[in-house]
Amino acid sequence: FSLVGDRSQLSDDPRWEKAYLDRMQAMVERDKNHPSIIIWSLGNEAGFGRNHVAMAEWTRKADPTRPIHYEQDKDAQVADIIGPMYPDLPRLIELAEEPEWTKPVILCEYAHAMGNGPGSLKEYWDAFYKYPRLQGGFIWDFVDQGFRRVNPDGTEGFVYGGDFGDEPNDGNFILNGIVFPDRTPSPALYEYKKVLEPVKVEAVDLEQGLVRVVNRYDFISLDHLQLVWKLMAGAQCVHAGTVALPHVTAGDRAEVRIPYAKPKVLERGTEYWLDLSFVLAHATPWAEAGHEVAWAQFRLPWEGQKAAPRLVLPVELQEDAKTLRVVGAHHAVDFDKQRGVIRSFTYHGRELLAAGPRLNFWRAPIDNDRKEIEGKWRRAGLDRLTHRIDDVQVERSGEGEVQVRVAARIAPPVHAHGLVCRIVYTFRGDGSVLIETEGTPVGELPYLPRIGLQMTLPGTLDRVRWFGLGPHETYVDSKEAGRLGVYACTVDDLYTPYIYPQENGNRSEVRWATFTDLRGLGLRVVGYPDFNFSAHRFATEDLERAAHTWELPRRDTITLNADYKHHGLGSHACGPEPLPEHRLEPRPFRFAVELQAGLFRRV
Repeated sequence: FSLVGDRSQLSDDPRWEKAYLDRMQAMVERDKNHPSIIIWSLGNEAGFGRNHVAMAEWTRKADPTRPIHYEQDKDAQVADIIGPMYPDLPRLIELAEEPEWTKPVILCEYAHAMGNGPGSLKEYWDAFYKYPRLQGGFIWDFVDQGFRRVNPDGTEGFVYGGDFGDEPNDGNFILNGIVFPDRTPSPALYEYKKVLEPVKVEAVDLEQGLVRVVNRYDFISLDHLQLVWKLMAGAQCVHAGTVALPHVTAGDRAEVRIPYAKPKVLERGTEYWLDLSFVLAHATPWAEAGHEVAWAQFRLPWEGQKAAPRLVLPVELQEDAKTLRVVGAHHAVDFDKQRGVIRSFTYHGRELLAAGPRLNFWRAPIDNDRKEIEGKWRRAGLDRLTHRIDDVQVERSGEGEVQVRVAARIAPPVHAHGLVCRIVYTFRGDGSVLIETEGTPVGELPYLPRIGLQMTLPGTLDRVRWFGLGPHETYVDSKEAGRLGVYACTVDDLYTPYIYPQENGNRSEVRWATFTDLRGLGLRVVGYPDFNFSAHRFATEDLERAAHTWELPRRDTITLNADYKHHGLGSHACGPEPLPEHRLEPRPFRFAVELQAGLFRRV
């Protein structure tokens, strides 16, 4: 239970103390036999004083069976638990290693699940597992506290503070759950399940199929689970089976051999992966047999021959002062030399680009950006960068290639800082365009929101297939639950409907992704070695302008981001910013993607 107050109420007036104790007694009498009550709390965010000391003394006499928690008791004078809110990771490690502390550490809040986030659950749980004193913590909150509303025009969505003419209000600050208001899972719930999973797997000798299984349960063995395995060659399962787990008691570990065999012939340019799934061997009151409890993936140390060399097909080059046109057997590319960008890319006469790729460093701010970093981004002008083309050079590098080198400065108006970039386009006769990009930040810049290419596709190319992490969205500090595989869906399915619109839908560690029409004609994006992508029927500025999901327009084009890196998610709406390793520092960068026109597998 919670008692609300502040330091102004912690006077010597005994009436305050009696009021607190009377309320506490009523609550304890009401709840003392409730099976879900495991800890008594002295209140929430109400300072600390003599009232709390008196409550702790009374509670220990009334119910000595349960421990006492109170976050505002910073020095744990009366609390049995050290329970801070939102310590950053270095502070958490200090609490774990402080020799004078003997009480357990349970973070009453440590990750703020508002909008797209939280980030770095894995790093916190690595610490929880490493240090016995760290007992875990609580995410704030479980559910987005929004109300469903049908508008007069028939549009529907969830509303929040201020949508009822209410003043004052907290806006969308109560939309901080790991499930949406209708209890459908947010991507955060999948991430949370993954970092909490009770079985950990470590590679021992993958050539011999040997792994180590660690039981992270506190009380039970792994006898209720069955191990299902698959040997994957890219998207194809080449071998599968089940393994009976040995008897592994709580906290113990055991080695298990997976009976797969290395293929006699390895496919060209193919990655081989071992996919392990721990499922319920029998039905339980809470789930059916076969329900997945934990999983792991390992890339196998097998290397086949590199992909077959590409065919060298001739290209025709046409050029004037403003435009470069490269024509192959089935495709044509028009390049705007003044703007340094592809203007048109057709295959069999079908347009594949409504607007060509341009370097992009901006994202629609997420809730965790708005507290502080968004202001720095906007003051630095990162939301209004302009492209100045300083030089364009065209070179024919053999019968089947044309290379265009673009020198550009990308910077906001007035400011002296910016990014000096060099983009090299290699147009090939096989219908592909390699885009190699490098850049150097100049001047004083904050962390960057993202680094990547943004382009616009015709709305008909809405069938998506990719080889990378999935099926749901993943980001640099929230991708533990991303499972490597080949996935297929529509562009609409890539969207994550955060109640307050913001950056969403990114897929990480993508090797390739195709965007096609119903016939399979379209564009494939290939990373070297991988990239991030997101694709939506609205633009970045649409996400920025909208305050509710129904305010997002449905455009007849698709905005595609093919990104090198993103700034992390963190929990900074209420807690710490992204960890240093997940911040996108303004440093020199280099990346490459390839656009390929063709007929691909239909989704």
